[in-house]
Amino acid sequence: MKNNKVLLTTTLIGMVVILTLATIWHFIYGWFPSIPMALIAPVNESPWEHIKMFFAPAIIWYIIEYIIVGKRYKNYIFAHGMSLVLMPIVMFAMFYGYRDLLKIPERLSYDIVVTTIAIILGSLFAYRWTIKRKHYDKYNKVTPIIVLVLFTSYAILTYFQPKWPLFYDRHFDGYGINTEGHDHSHDEDHEDEEHEEHEDEEHDDHDEE
Repeated sequence: MKNNKVLLTTTLIGMVVILTLATIWHFIYGWFPSIPMALIAPVNESPWEHIKMFFAPAIIWYIIEYIIVGKRYKNYIFAHGMSLVLMPIVMFAMFYGYRDLLKIPERLSYDIVVTTIAIILGSLFAYRWTIKRKHYDKYNKVTPIIVLVLFTSYAILTYFQPKWPLFYDRHFDGYGINTEGHDHSHDEDHEDEEHEEHEDEEHDDHDEE
């Protein structure tokens, strides 16, 4: 189709937009802690919660892209609905691949790379399926169900998490919403310990005098 170049351009732009929004989404619950935000944004650092990073951002971009060019393609809706399923699968596979199979210590930089690759592959998959000559528009009615199932899963498992490694946040040693703000409290505890040690040293020096 003659509009493929336009779609490819918006797909490439979309990769950047989704990644940018996903980065913001990683912190948005901490900025605006509320039930609505907890349903669509990560509430801790577990593998499961991380897949919520690109769910809402991807949907936001896909709606914009559909208005711009996607409505010209019969496969657009189904293809992009399936990409919402593919991205978490890629993310889980790569996350557990480097951390558990290759025994590479988890790092923020690695997680960013994993997220980026998941978004790129999901976007390219959506593009390729959108421009296929074979039409899948008969499955378009399935797409809202896919989105609803994903959203419902994220929402329910935000508050009712099984004690599985997939849901475990090793940073605050727990599951579900980190109501204690562990990262900040941990830093404050560490600063308090250093302050106490400093006071003890000054006290010892005073005693010696």
